[in-house]
Amino acid sequence: MESVIWNLRTLDDFVLGAPLVQLVMFVLVVFWDYPLLVCYFLFKQATSFGKRDVSPIEGDPLAVLVIIPTMLRKRDELTSMMATVRSIANNGYPGPLLIVLSIDGTSDSPPLYAALQRWARRQWFGSACTLRVTGTAVRRSKPMAIHHGMEYVQKMVASGAYPAFPPVYVSTDADADLGPNALAHIVGRLQRRNPITGAPTRVVAGALHVRGNEFWRGWRRFFTIPGQLNLQVAREYYVSNVARHNIRWLPLSGIPGAFYCTWSGLFIAIAPFMGYLQTLQTRDWLKWWFGVEPPKFTESCVPPHPERIAGDTDDTVTAYIAMIARYEDGAFTLDAPRTPLHAFIAMVRGLTIERAIQYEPEARVFTTSPTTIRSLMKQRKRWNTARIEVTGRLWRALGYHWTLGFTAACVMLFMARSVLFGAIAYFAIPIALMHEYLLTGFILAYVCHVFISGMLTVLALLVGNELQYWRLLLAVPLTPLYGFWFKWLPGAWGWISDVLLFGNRTGFAPEATLIKGGSVRIALLFRIKRFFLLLMRALIHGDVPFGSFWFGWGETPWTPSGYEGFTSNKKRRSILPPIKRSSRRG
Repeated sequence: MESVIWNLRTLDDFVLGAPLVQLVMFVLVVFWDYPLLVCYFLFKQATSFGKRDVSPIEGDPLAVLVIIPTMLRKRDELTSMMATVRSIANNGYPGPLLIVLSIDGTSDSPPLYAALQRWARRQWFGSACTLRVTGTAVRRSKPMAIHHGMEYVQKMVASGAYPAFPPVYVSTDADADLGPNALAHIVGRLQRRNPITGAPTRVVAGALHVRGNEFWRGWRRFFTIPGQLNLQVAREYYVSNVARHNIRWLPLSGIPGAFYCTWSGLFIAIAPFMGYLQTLQTRDWLKWWFGVEPPKFTESCVPPHPERIAGDTDDTVTAYIAMIARYEDGAFTLDAPRTPLHAFIAMVRGLTIERAIQYEPEARVFTTSPTTIRSLMKQRKRWNTARIEVTGRLWRALGYHWTLGFTAACVMLFMARSVLFGAIAYFAIPIALMHEYLLTGFILAYVCHVFISGMLTVLALLVGNELQYWRLLLAVPLTPLYGFWFKWLPGAWGWISDVLLFGNRTGFAPEATLIKGGSVRIALLFRIKRFFLLLMRALIHGDVPFGSFWFGWGETPWTPSGYEGFTSNKKRRSILPPIKRSSRRG
């Protein structure tokens, strides 16, 4: 420590100050939307002084469907779900509101499911609000619970129990509380049309917050691990809301699953579209480049494939579909562009004029966050690497829909770059600089990180005009440590697991659903292991024909699925007993 103090005293002021000034300038260039939005909202606030608030809903309010998917295994989950329903029903939405609780695995706790049904039958939130409870007997995953809720509403409409399918779908979690008029604000934003093209918004993200009584419970909790985790997550959520304005050069490709809305027709089309994608062949894409029209989704007779929506995340699939959708002839279409030129024009329009994902800062949602190191690490590992798995599920669409293809490719590149640069910054450089200035450099880097984190937090508070959340600044001193342990480390480990090792296990969906969905992982080490095991089997017994499945992931007559053991925790089988037949599945 004495050497550090001596270094700080003897180093020139320019040597100490120049890196900080350079870093501030770099951050302001990279995060240019922060100061721009501060100026915009300050100007908006000054010019709107004394004016009456304008209703967020223009014209007649549209009917809204809210599906709340969740597992119901504990009494606390039941209590939290009841509070969420009250928050939605009493939010003041002026139009018809249908709330459907879709339980993923009702057989896990039949008494709690029965208690939920009894409670729902006793509730009355006015004639415009309808509450229903449904569920699947066994757990199938959150996206499948949403799909089941959609089917339930379709049956209600077909039987005459409900007048018509609501045109707007709102997604929220079972532990969320909506801010004042959040539903009206987010639906009103969805109805706004692009001033240049006239196209309506495809999907709108809400503003994510941690409950005030969660991230701040006094100074005694502040000095505990759960208190620090809540505070750090709250600051992270709040600061990340600024980026959701989606004005940077690269469009956003994700939305918070805790609160977003989209058009019901667009959301319902996801499962059929996932089935249609499986029919596309490489030869179709090659012909497309020579003027042959590709197969149309609107003319496809392939059954829906809802299991393919399940994976590490569900909301990212919705965001990807929103980026694919084009507005033509007064409706959204998921058909591939007619020619590569049309694809290029659609990409330019999607990257510059029509951003598929919009943001409504007044649509606030307050949710909980993990309070243990293990649970937060598991959550962030799934969040930070979900794009890899979701992109793999939709890879057949990337060659036609270039708005998504370009964005997804950039995101994949940035993820790999983050892993590499993080490894260099956190490990390679310190090891290479093992001399007297190492500790001094570490302290200066830490101070710079704290300063930049504090600056971005202050700018975010100014953008939101919510200085009452000033306690978020108390998280700033430990932000560098939080960023390493809960952002870079789980992201790097998840990326390495998904790309280089045996696949990223998250437990977000049961392996039975993942296997039925047919999606795969990159998992290079898994594929190499499978190849050598089959090679040895073929050399010794000669009963395994060579094929592409030697390098594959899915189940074949000779190999198990790569997902085997993901949630059952059973030991993976290397190869299945041979089956004497020549046909095989990829």
